Amino acid sequence: MKFWGTCHRRWVNYWLLGLTLLLFIVATPVWGQDAAPKASDDAAVPTEVQPKISNEVDGYPVMLDDRVIFRIRQGVGNVATPAERANIIEQRLITITETTDLTADDIRVEPGEGQTIVLVGETVLLTVSEADAAVYDATHPELAETAADMIRTGLTEYRRDRSVRGQVISIVATLISTIALLAFLRGLFFIASKLLVRIRAQRRAGTLQLQVGSMPLLEAGAAAYLLTSIVKLLRIVLVLVALYIYVPFVLSQFSATETLGDSILQDIAFRLNRLVQAFVVYLPNLAMVAVIAVIAYYATKFAQQIISELGRPNTYPWFYAEWIQPTNRLATILIIAIAMIMAGPYLPGFGSPAFQGVSLFIGALVTLGSSSAVSNALAGLILIYTRAFQLGDFIRINETIGNVQDKSLFVTRVVTPKQETVTIPNASVLNSNVVNYSAICRESKGYLLLYTTITLGYDLPWRKVHEVLVEAAKATTHIVSTPEPFVLQTNLNDFNVSYQLNAYTSLPTKMPRIYSELHQNIQDHCNAADIEILSPHFSSLRDGNHSTIPADYLPDDYTSPGFVLQPPPPPSAS
Repeated sequence: MKFWGTCHRRWVNYWLLGLTLLLFIVATPVWGQDAAPKASDDAAVPTEVQPKISNEVDGYPVMLDDRVIFRIRQGVGNVATPAERANIIEQRLITITETTDLTADDIRVEPGEGQTIVLVGETVLLTVSEADAAVYDATHPELAETAADMIRTGLTEYRRDRSVRGQVISIVATLISTIALLAFLRGLFFIASKLLVRIRAQRRAGTLQLQVGSMPLLEAGAAAYLLTSIVKLLRIVLVLVALYIYVPFVLSQFSATETLGDSILQDIAFRLNRLVQAFVVYLPNLAMVAVIAVIAYYATKFAQQIISELGRPNTYPWFYAEWIQPTNRLATILIIAIAMIMAGPYLPGFGSPAFQGVSLFIGALVTLGSSSAVSNALAGLILIYTRAFQLGDFIRINETIGNVQDKSLFVTRVVTPKQETVTIPNASVLNSNVVNYSAICRESKGYLLLYTTITLGYDLPWRKVHEVLVEAAKATTHIVSTPEPFVLQTNLNDFNVSYQLNAYTSLPTKMPRIYSELHQNIQDHCNAADIEILSPHFSSLRDGNHSTIPADYLPDDYTSPGFVLQPPPPPSAS
């Protein structure tokens, strides 16, 4: 039973919502037709939509219950002006409405010579003369019959609205419209809540991301915020539109507020009519915009295919694979910019002073405030196509060393071995020396050569030093044995010799740890070989100190010379 009740209520809601939309669709053309009457068809326009203006050109209205029945444009000689004549006829109509024994069927037309009289019973309502007929380009009997039909219609509607049956119909229409409004609002809030729940679920799942092709526009959080705002805004707009239609409709059902309700409904119809007319007028321009958009879309797809073909392996050696994505983005931006320039003249408001003013303001802001941004963007493009580095490369820029985390159009982000993220503008990168430690390993499967220098005294045999340093390098993790490490003597200093140890690695990103372990191994192997890692400074008397030449180069019977002590010279005789 609970399931049946739920389904039943749901179908009732859908039925009422559909009924409301159907009534709105059916009523809109009627209001739209009534909202813009032609000035030359006053005699044929329904009474409730006649404009309530009074002047000699449009005529003076004869009104019944705030409804314009018809207009008077001619007076009666010197007896009454058009305004006075309209007032007299209006008073007679009011008298008829208060006389219950007179009905619309009692209104008749009696033609005569040069004029036609409209009567109710024995009471003359108005006389239509040839002068009146000349204004409307008709005969006076025809014009009198038209006026009589209008009076009959006005009198019938006046009494119908005030009858018990009319009041009941108005109350029933109000109740039905109220139920339809509540059903529409309930369905609207139900659908909106379901959409919001689904947006939140997709955000938590991480699947809510807006992108154009392969280019991401909004991540999950921003996309969820945007879609949630759109749903809430549309919900508010639809609620206001529903109330905007409901309130005047209810007001128009009762005679006391009928005039206000009709005026609001006519205003709605007039605005909708203008909106539809503007849309119809704009359709050719909209078609051109659609054609330009379709051409731009397929041009983008064609450009992406060409660029993908250029980047195929072993096809065009001068076009590298890492250029495919940035080139696709540049081509897409260029095609979209050209399409927007072409579609600009077809957009609403193009060429208006407001559009030109906003364009000049935005242009001034871009010109005055984007010089650094433009320089960084151009530097970013140059860095991309010069292939200075790629994502993940281990590089050094000035004093910053680390892995490339991000390479955007404006900045480059480097993560140092201390896990510090350093953001460097691309203009600064372009003006600096970039050392790429990973390029040789990535591009040619080669090895990076690491090197470190120690200084040792001249008393150590250089062959022994070379052997110890090479063994220390081979014992280091991530140092390859082929090619073999080697040692260079880079300088013969005043007191020591500079030994440069060179070793190869295929993991540049581990360079800080490799250097640390290499230095540890140098200390261990030197200590094991009785080599003190010192940089001695000598101050000696050559005839008494042991020679600093390695023992292998000295004769077997070499002994340190003794110190020669000489007495001071005797004092000279004075």
